[in-house]
Amino acid sequence: MAYTRMGLTPSTAIFIIVFTIMLLFPKFEDPDFYWHLKTGELIVTTGQLPWHDVFTYTNSGNPWVLSEWLSQAIFYLLYQQAGLTGVAAITALVYVLCWFITYKTCQALLQDEGKAIIVVMVFCATMGAIAPRPHIFTFLFFSILLHQLFMFKYRSVDRGLIFIPLIMAIWANAHGGFFIGLVLLAVFLIAEWSHHLLVDNVGRIETKRLKRLSLIAIAGFLATAINPHGWEYWLYPYQAIVSSGDTQFISEWQSPNFHKLFFQYFLVVIFLFFMNMIYAKRKPDVTELGVSLVFIGGAFFSVRNIPLAALVLAPFFSVFCQELSLARIFKRPDYKPKSGLSAIAHHLMAAGNRQVGGSAPLANWLLLIASLFSILLLYPSRKEHNSMAVSRTLPVAATDFVIKHNISGNMFNTYHYGGYLIYRLYPRQRVFIYGRTDIYPKPFITEYREMYRGGGNWKQYFYKHNIDYVLCENLSPLRQLLLNNGDFKLVFDDGKHSVLLKDTAKYQSLIKQYAPKLQQQHT
Repeated sequence: MAYTRMGLTPSTAIFIIVFTIMLLFPKFEDPDFYWHLKTGELIVTTGQLPWHDVFTYTNSGNPWVLSEWLSQAIFYLLYQQAGLTGVAAITALVYVLCWFITYKTCQALLQDEGKAIIVVMVFCATMGAIAPRPHIFTFLFFSILLHQLFMFKYRSVDRGLIFIPLIMAIWANAHGGFFIGLVLLAVFLIAEWSHHLLVDNVGRIETKRLKRLSLIAIAGFLATAINPHGWEYWLYPYQAIVSSGDTQFISEWQSPNFHKLFFQYFLVVIFLFFMNMIYAKRKPDVTELGVSLVFIGGAFFSVRNIPLAALVLAPFFSVFCQELSLARIFKRPDYKPKSGLSAIAHHLMAAGNRQVGGSAPLANWLLLIASLFSILLLYPSRKEHNSMAVSRTLPVAATDFVIKHNISGNMFNTYHYGGYLIYRLYPRQRVFIYGRTDIYPKPFITEYREMYRGGGNWKQYFYKHNIDYVLCENLSPLRQLLLNNGDFKLVFDDGKHSVLLKDTAKYQSLIKQYAPKLQQQHT
C-alpha cells in the first residue's frame, strides 16, 4: 500500500468524513433507542440485571431475555458522560469501523487501495444510516468475523481465528443477532467442506486447516452460552423473530420496498455483483456462491439484513474483480474506452490509481478540510433539524403536557411511542406497550391491533384494561372512535399527537381547562 508524503491517504480522509457525517445525522427519532437507554440506566444505577419486564403495567413481571444488556449499559455510560452526543459518537464510530474493516478485507484481496475504496463506497453505501441501538454491534462483530474468514480462505492467515470464541461470547451479550455469526460460520464451513470433499484439488483448503476452523467454530458456538441465561439463550432468536409479533409492527423486518430509490440502488449493486461474478474468468466456488446467496436472500426477506449483505458482498466482489478481464484492460495505459459503462468504470479505476500513487497528497488534505469545514458550518441547522425530526416522529410535546400536569393512571399508547414514553415517564408511569414484543403473549398483540385499528372487538378489549388516558397520534382510528363515543375528552393536540382523558372526576379540572378550546378549534 502506498502512503502519501503528508501522511493522509484517501481512505483516511474518506473515513473521517463519513464519521463526521454520521455524527451530525443521528437517528434519535428511533423510539426503541430510548427504552434501551432506560434499561442501561437501570443496569448501571442498580448494579443488577432486569430479569422481567418492569416498563409495562399490562405485562409486568413477564420473563425478559437479557439479550442486549452489555450494549445498553455501554449506551447509558456514554450518555451519562457526554449526553446524546456520546451515543451519536459511538454509533458513528461503529458504523465507520464496519466500513474500515471491510475496506481492509477488500484491500488485502485487491492489493490496491484506490480500488478497495471504490468497492467499499459502492457497497457499504447500501448500509444506509443505522440507528443508535444494540444491533450496531452485530454489524461490527459480523464485519470482524468476515475479515477473519476471508483472510483464512484467500490469504492463508490463521492467526486471527483464535479470537473467534471471544468475539462470539461478547457478541452474545451485546445483541441477540449473535446467531447471524453462527449462521455465517455454519454456511462457510459446510460450503468449504463440500468443496473439499467433492471437488478436485484446485482451490481446496488443507484438511488440517479446515479441521482447525471447525473446532474453533464449535468453540465459538459454545462460547455464546456464556451469558446470563446459559444455553437457553440459543432459543431466543426463534422467540424474538418467529414467535413474537415484531414482524407485524417494525418496518425494518419487512421486505424492501423497491419503489424507493434507496432499495433500487441496492438492486443495482446486486446486479453489478452478479455481472462481476459472471464475467470473471474463474467461476465462483461453493463458498463464494453459497454465502453470497444466503445473505442476499436475507436482505430480500428483511430490510434489517441489507447491511449484512453489503458487508458480505464487498469482499466477494473484490475477489472476482481481480479475475475480471475488464479490470486488467483498464490497467493498460493505452486503453481509452469510447463511452458507456466501460468509460465510467475506467475513470473510477484510473482515479483510484492516481490517488494511490500519491500524486495529489495536498488535494487529500484540502478535500478533508473543506468537507469538515462545510459540515461544521451546517452543525447548528443540523442540530435544530434533528430536534425537529424527533418532535415530528415522537410525542415530545404531548409527553411534556403529561409531565406538566402530573397525569397518572393506566395509559394506552401507540406501539411505537412506547420506548420514548418509558424514557420520559418511567418509573412514575408505566406504558401499555412498547417495542419489545417478545415479552408479550400473541393474544395480547392481537388485542392491541384490534384496539388501535378500531376493529369489531375494540371496545371489549379497550375497556377491560381500565384505561384512564390515551396518548396516540392524530391519525389513530382509536382516537376518533373514543371522541365519537364521548367518554374520553381531547385535552392536547399539537397537530400530530394527542392526549385524551377519561371523563371522570379525577381529570375534571384539566378537561374543563383544555377540552372546550380544542373542541372549538375542531368545529
